[in-house]
Amino acid sequence: MTLRALDSINDRHIVASFFAAAADYVTLETGAPPKAATTQDFFDDRPPNVAPDDVQRLGLFEHEHLVGLLAFSFGYPEPTDCYIGLLLLSPGLRGQGNGPRALAHATSLARARGMRRQLVAVLDANPKARAFWEREGFVWEQTFAPSDDAHSRHRLIREI
Repeated sequence: MTLRALDSINDRHIVASFFAAAADYVTLETGAPPKAATTQDFFDDRPPNVAPDDVQRLGLFEHEHLVGLLAFSFGYPEPTDCYIGLLLLSPGLRGQGNGPRALAHATSLARARGMRRQLVAVLDANPKARAFWEREGFVWEQTFAPSDDAHSRHRLIREI
């Protein structure tokens, strides 16, 4: 498996196709299948006060096929934090060690930028994801009450 940066123009179509193939997560989070806005949000969203250059959007490729997405931001919520916004794999590749490999890559990039912690928010409705992050050494820090989408989120952290 290889990882490379995704381009918002040239890779838009493969990201949209990936979201359609991994619609289970999008439907869990939003209550609806992926739309064009799902892809747009992937390329445009970033935490407040984070510069565009401090956001990484990577594709995980098996041969020439996009099989996963990884997005994270440097400097949020604190200057030495790396916030992981998304780690999503194709359903058929989950549970095969690909998540830890992708996370190790993100951790390496974060350390190289001087980050000291990684953070991730996990939907209460997604216990398998929470179990993954906890196996990787993340611990619960805070729970956020449901927002517009009716999901509680648990923020997990780990020192790196």
